[in-house]
Amino acid sequence: MAFGVFAQQKQKDTINLNEVRIDLTKQNQKIQQIPISVTAVSAKEIEIQKIEDVTDLNGLIPNFFIPEHGTRLNTDIYIRGIGVSKGEPSVGIYVDDIPYFDSGTINFEFANIKQIEVLRGPQGTLYGRNAMGGLLKIYTPDPVQKRKAGFKLDYGRYNQYKASVNYNQPLTEKSAVLLDAYYKNDDGYFVNKFDNRKVDAETTYGTRLKYKVDLSDNLKLKILGNYEKNTQPGFAYGIYNAENQTVNEVNYNEPSKYDRDFGSTGLNLNYRPAGYAVNFSASYQRLKDVYLIDQDFTPNDIYVVDMDRNNKAFVEELNIKSTTEKPFQWIGGLFSFQRHLLKKVDFDITTSHGKMTILKDYDQSIKAYAAFGQISYKWNKLLFAGGLRYDLEKSTLNYNYDLLIGGNKIHKDDFEHSLYFDQILPKVSVSYLPNEHVTVYANVSKGYKAGGFNATIERDEDETYNPEYSLNYETGFKFNGLDNKLILNTSLFYIDWQSQQVVQSVPSGRGIMIKNAGTSESKGVEIESFYRFTPDFNLGVSYGYTDAHFISYQYNDTTDYSDNKLPLVPEYTFGATANYKWRLKSKKFKYVLFNLNYTRYGKYYWTSDNTDYQEPYGILNANISLKLKNTDIGLWAKNITNEKFIKYYFTISTLHKAYAELSRPVSFGIYAKVNLF
Repeated sequence: MAFGVFAQQKQKDTINLNEVRIDLTKQNQKIQQIPISVTAVSAKEIEIQKIEDVTDLNGLIPNFFIPEHGTRLNTDIYIRGIGVSKGEPSVGIYVDDIPYFDSGTINFEFANIKQIEVLRGPQGTLYGRNAMGGLLKIYTPDPVQKRKAGFKLDYGRYNQYKASVNYNQPLTEKSAVLLDAYYKNDDGYFVNKFDNRKVDAETTYGTRLKYKVDLSDNLKLKILGNYEKNTQPGFAYGIYNAENQTVNEVNYNEPSKYDRDFGSTGLNLNYRPAGYAVNFSASYQRLKDVYLIDQDFTPNDIYVVDMDRNNKAFVEELNIKSTTEKPFQWIGGLFSFQRHLLKKVDFDITTSHGKMTILKDYDQSIKAYAAFGQISYKWNKLLFAGGLRYDLEKSTLNYNYDLLIGGNKIHKDDFEHSLYFDQILPKVSVSYLPNEHVTVYANVSKGYKAGGFNATIERDEDETYNPEYSLNYETGFKFNGLDNKLILNTSLFYIDWQSQQVVQSVPSGRGIMIKNAGTSESKGVEIESFYRFTPDFNLGVSYGYTDAHFISYQYNDTTDYSDNKLPLVPEYTFGATANYKWRLKSKKFKYVLFNLNYTRYGKYYWTSDNTDYQEPYGILNANISLKLKNTDIGLWAKNITNEKFIKYYFTISTLHKAYAELSRPVSFGIYAKVNLF
């Protein structure tokens, strides 16, 4: 593991690597004994590595990659090559056991995060919807029975500053509340030549409240809520020059912005008598955002898109599981999900003949239900497990399309259509555990993601796209030993992918749609290793290799992309991190902690035609912190070597141009963290 083995360190000089536990299987198992590839990241490592949102996990976890769009509108996670740049996410996201199903909600500011868990490979049996590529679980601290308060201040280059506070207050002997709040500003780096304003600036603020009460010895209740607001005044895209792989300076005339309001509330009720546990959770989410963009990215009046969304979701889950130490274990549950999306898109098009505006309104609802179960049996040194899930989903779209020309509105199309999907998702695994240090496993599972409606519809045959399916085969080896100093995990995987959902331009070139390719495959290897040389010095390394390509993909009547590489999938990811603690012989100063981490990414293509690509690149970061009794003071630096690479790339076929956003140069800063009591 690159660094995840620090989970649950709790400021000890030594770490029992074999005792780290996670809840990825909803059954709280030791990480080294779970028959899947998984990485856990602790709160301490999140702070040391300056992991501020999900994109900062890039490279530190094998075969995990998030292309940065330059906005929080879409955050697309790729694991082992499975992902999609538009549409529903292919990786499940849970925050405090609340699922986040919209890609616009995934990228939020990390403030007071307890632990992050990343599962590679499909987890549809227990988690169902959109867990085809894997699962990302994020946990925040629970309230405790002790009064606590603290704050953190951070200031860096480009006038980046962030302030966060937390306060924990016991209310009674069996209840407590925890409040977190934060504010972040970034003045940006890239300047729009047209008006001399920064376009990649951002302001973010938010809060989170969590209440916990023990209603009895066996019954516990948690209620939580969070809210975040983001404001971005533009986009740092410039025209891409394929011949020398450079990007022109940002230069466009129309005002642009992205504003997002996101909030969620939820509750969790856990009843735990002898022998089993019952858990019920329910949550409500609302995402409201505005996306205004000069989509030709030039000083000319050509394309302007104005999109407003109002997205509401309600989720419930009930599960029951065994809690004994017997060889036979089981879990079963029911799941329901409802979402209502209102979206309005105005698309201004200016040509030599004048201006017209495409007006589109979407009223979409999704209702999904599932039943799932999993059993396991341990016989001597073998552990057998099998699971099954049944998913049922209905999606309904009420669509209206008008055209505005010269002040006259022309009605073009409208409909109300429904889609129905259902699927059975099985999974089986076998593990061999000869002793507490070694786990050997193999598993086979089915992955699935439902179909849906396209956002841009120009032909009847492009109104919808079909589900995609995968058969996933994985075998792995986990070892920890040498007096708990070494951990070494390896895995091999093969994914047989049918009817893959891929992104294409619509026939006019004014927008994109999702279609289904024929077949694809992804195969590779993952290695994570950690070694503690002394109580004060350790080194972690991770490596992932992925060979993901289309087996058959007929793009149109004249173009065949068969054998091409899948876009946005690095050939490899590499991460290395070193930590050294210099203990000070002082009552006031405890130690100085030095951290150095390096991530590197192999070549990857931007689109399915494999024309333009990103060359391999690496990023070096560092952190130095001084530990006092109740205070940490530190210095940080990111992209120390000023590595220059392209963060994101796309094309607009009607303009015969490609566009891209460059990486930022080196940034650095200082921070102070204070625990008041």
